[in-house]
This record gives sequence, structure tokens and C-alpha cells, in this order.
Amino acid sequence: MAPDFLAEILAAESERDAAAPAPTAPALPLTLTLKSRNAGEQDDDDDDDDDDDDSTSIASCSTSAGHAAQDDSDEQEDANLHHVLLNFPEYLLVDILYYLDEDAVGHCLMTCHRLRHVAQSEAVFETLCRRIFPAQCPRARHGRLQLRKFPTWLAMLQRRPRVRHNGFYFLKTYYYKKPELNMWTEIAPGTILQVVYYRYFSFQRDGTVLYAMLFKPPHDAGAVLRRARHHHYVAEPEPSAVDHGSGATIVKEVWRGTFHVERDEVLVSVPTNHCVVEFRFRVASRGAAHHACLVLLEHYAFSEPDRSGWIDYFDTHDEELHFYRHWDL
Repeated sequence: MAPDFLAEILAAESERDAAAPAPTAPALPLTLTLKSRNAGEQDDDDDDDDDDDDSTSIASCSTSAGHAAQDDSDEQEDANLHHVLLNFPEYLLVDILYYLDEDAVGHCLMTCHRLRHVAQSEAVFETLCRRIFPAQCPRARHGRLQLRKFPTWLAMLQRRPRVRHNGFYFLKTYYYKKPELNMWTEIAPGTILQVVYYRYFSFQRDGTVLYAMLFKPPHDAGAVLRRARHHHYVAEPEPSAVDHGSGATIVKEVWRGTFHVERDEVLVSVPTNHCVVEFRFRVASRGAAHHACLVLLEHYAFSEPDRSGWIDYFDTHDEELHFYRHWDL
């Protein structure tokens, strides 16, 4: 039988292809190989960092959420919840608030939730209004105090013009003058001196007012007004003042007068040992603060203690008297 040459040729080619090595990629330089390897490692590190950042952000979010929940729970918790005073019944707490002034009741509103609920009673604010306004306004004193223009007693206490207690109003005044040159002065010629003094008005709950002109600033004048209020270091008034029945009490440089509120104006009359000084103010507010200051509208004085003689009018420019808190007054 003749051999099949075509089959032998195909078999030889298939054996040669099977024995030939597989083709390889061209070799790269060493620097490129190292750079690619470092890049791969950096990508792996970045992936790990991203995973760490994700886990850290998740942990921080959970921590902040935990703190927020804790803060909410702290706000809801009342620090004075278990105080002995709060065990009293509500009507007894209202009776206790009757003995406090308007500023103390305002502090009770910010103390705890239970006192805030009790202090918002209209009976408490009605007691405060009937205690404050009849002493300041003659109409409320002689007539019957009613709501009329105000929907609630709290609205009357906040909006109706009145003067504030537990402190004093002050006005800083200054002027310039030439010094007196003599053999005892050491001031250079041509010097101009600035004189600074303060006017103080401390309104009392009995309808009287303490008036003083001092060189002391407000933080030092409170002690002087407190001594005058408690009648310490009281000097005897002048005989002329006693004869005319002025009722002025001089405590060093402090005089006692009377005041009353008419609508939004305050009229002050202060008898001294040589004249009668009178003022007219307007009750003003500053922003959200009611009755925060007084505006000086008119200032005049009678030449005689019995309101006789001539009247001296002083210049006013709507100066504002600011309120200074002093709990001893």
C-alpha cells in the first residue's frame, strides 16, 4: 500500500506547533516595573484608607447621634424635679408666690417646669398688678383696677407703663469749666476742667423716691442710697422745711420726694432745704425690654420750699436715664 504523504505532513506540522514555546510580552524596563508595583500598592493602601475613613465616619456619626440623644434626655430631665419644695400642693405654692415681688416671680419662671407652670397663674399676676399700680398711679389708687385694655394680668404687668424697683435710674452729666487760679493751685494756665456727676432716682414701693446728685459712679452709689432707705446717718432737715411741711429727709446728699405715673409719664417732686425740684419723665422701652429707661422731658425748680417765688427752668435734650439693678433697694 502506498504511503499517505498529505496525512504525514499535517501530523508533522501539528507536532511542531505543539512543541513551539508560547509568545511572551516584550520586557519592560526595571524602573517602570517598580513604579507600577508601587502604584498598585498605593491603590491598595488608598482602598484601605477609604475603608478606614468610612468606618471612622460611621463611628463618629453614631457617637454624635448618641451625644444628641443624651443632650435631649438631659434637657428633658428637670434638675429640681425632686426638690422638697415641689412636693407642696399647687395652691400652697401659689400662696408662697404671693409674698414675692415681680422680679422674684420672674426668676421662678426660669427655675423648673413645675414652678413655671404654677407661676404662670393669673392669680399671681393679678396680685402683683394690684400691689404695683395703685402705689404708682393715683387713678388706680382711688378707682378700681380692671383689665379693660389688656387681655390678661400678665399683659398688663408687661405693657402698662410703670417704674421699676430693686434698683435705681441714673443720668450721667458733665460740663466744662475754667479752674480758679490762685496761689494754692498747681494747674497750668489755660487748662479746662471736666466735671462729671450723676443724678440718681430710686423709686420705692410706698410711692416715694430717693433723689441724689453724687460724684460716685453707679456701682458705688448703691450703698449711699441703701443707707438713705434704711434711715442710717439721717441728718435733721432744715427748720424751714419742717415749718412748711415738705417732708424732705436729708441723708448726706440724698433727698426723699414723691412720684406718680400718669399714662406713660412720671412726675417727680423732691423738696430740699432750699427749693423744690420737679422732673417729668417718659417711660420708654429698649428692644424687647419693657420699662428699661426714662427720658427726661422737663426739669424745673421753685425758688422757695413752699412752691412760691419764681420758677427756674433747666435745659433738657431728651436724655435717657438707664436702670441699674441693685437688690438692696
